[in-house]
Amino acid sequence: MHIGKFTAYSPEELCAGIREQRSHFTPTLAIVFSSPSVDISECICVFGESGCAVFGASTAGEILAVPGSSAVLEQSAACCMLDPDPSIFSVRLFPRENVSSFELGEQAGRWAAGCFARPALLVAVSGLANNSEDIIRGMEQHLPAGTIIAGGVAADDMMFEETTAFSGDAQIHDGMVVLALDTDRIALSSFTTSGWKGVGIEMTVQASEGNVVLMIDGKKPVDIVADYLNIRKEDVIATALNFPMLVRRINGSEILRTALSADYATGALIYAGSVPEGSKIRFSSSFGFETIEQTIRELRAYHEKNPDADLIILFDCCARHQAAGSQVNEEIAAIHNLWKVPVIGFFTYGEIGHAPSGGCDLFNETLSLALLKFR
Repeated sequence: MHIGKFTAYSPEELCAGIREQRSHFTPTLAIVFSSPSVDISECICVFGESGCAVFGASTAGEILAVPGSSAVLEQSAACCMLDPDPSIFSVRLFPRENVSSFELGEQAGRWAAGCFARPALLVAVSGLANNSEDIIRGMEQHLPAGTIIAGGVAADDMMFEETTAFSGDAQIHDGMVVLALDTDRIALSSFTTSGWKGVGIEMTVQASEGNVVLMIDGKKPVDIVADYLNIRKEDVIATALNFPMLVRRINGSEILRTALSADYATGALIYAGSVPEGSKIRFSSSFGFETIEQTIRELRAYHEKNPDADLIILFDCCARHQAAGSQVNEEIAAIHNLWKVPVIGFFTYGEIGHAPSGGCDLFNETLSLALLKFR
């Protein structure tokens, strides 16, 4: 297996990087995570001419572990090109086109189940109103029990305007790109860790519709967040990213949720995943140095049980990057040093992966790791 990696800051540099990789081997698959500042339309044209399948998403920062330089990038395209047998993977775009998030997931699940008897999936979701938790549940309806699904929600450099998922043929701003893998030939494993803790009083979600929260303790969600953080309502989305909601579901499980958009007319907040009526919620505080240390300890423990990988794909929450600053490099360096294989990823608006309990979920403020091992 050949794996080539490079960074580009323009379509011209991207084209040069592709040419350089193709001078050494014949890539069949490219993983590309790009800032919107690098013209994604031009990127698609460049890759389309290469004949390479592409799994791509827009970002809020890129990750590429290269010896001698920072793994955290900005305003770039992080690229990884490899040459697996085309018969063991397939890439497809799924535009939402007026169906629900759940139905979008069903479409992807049916397609992946038709590709391979035992598939594993890497996914990137675009669109600020999509309910990625519903997408996961829709996929699971048509996939074998225990299917590994990992990925992230595309970002747009913290502008919260338009996110993109793309392949080598096209791009979409409301939907998803899916890379289906044949687990008879490729192993995919998933690990997630967070570290944020709930603070303040507990509140109750009184009215919600999927990922749209309409009423909390008799008040509009936008008003609650603005009052709690002492900010203008117009600044709620940008600021609240650093104060996600810790949601305790009715079944007792807890998960973090970040608002990606707001309906200022109704005061509703639209989250990356479902927030059921009756859930108890609290604001949460950002982590510090001790959380970085805890994450690295968990990574080491995971490595002991899963030491083999050929490529690692990292989906890391943009809020973790904001909170940790340069310390986020320590987490990425730990991953690179433990597995000693290429690491590519991006800072996301939501993370998809498997909790320690084994179930797949949509997370926020979380680091989600996907390990690929070619058999």
